[in-house]
Amino acid sequence: MRIIYFFLLVFSITFSQNKITKSDIIGKWELKVKVKDLLKEETKKLDMLEKMAAELASGFAEDIIDSAEMYVLFKNNNTATLTLNFLDYDEQEEINWSIVDNEIVIDDSLNKRINIGSENNKWVLIDDIIFLKEKNQKLNKNIFLKKVLK
Repeated sequence: MRIIYFFLLVFSITFSQNKITKSDIIGKWELKVKVKDLLKEETKKLDMLEKMAAELASGFAEDIIDSAEMYVLFKNNNTATLTLNFLDYDEQEEINWSIVDNEIVIDDSLNKRINIGSENNKWVLIDDIIFLKEKNQKLNKNIFLKKVLK
């Protein structure tokens, strides 16, 4: 019986999520989007012709996303700067962020030019990568933030 308790303890420690702190978040993070995987997930219910059209569009979208530089610079005062650089287009927006229930809440609802989601977005830090948490509570591993090393 002790062995079972020991394994349960080890299992719970291994898979429990550590408390997120501001110091875990502060800094520059690159926004990554896996366009093909995202579209593949979203087009599961389409017929063959619709899937072909989506596949063609995904190649174009992937080229655009790959050539754009998108960053979020999280600051200590619970604000962040969202930066988008694409060819000759440069845009920066101030957004707010906070930590609520061990999740990162990014509020970009005040700025309408650049949005990384709709209104308040919940994000989860796992293994030094911040993943978008969808409304159904599922992690979207196709949209994530990866810390830029200094």
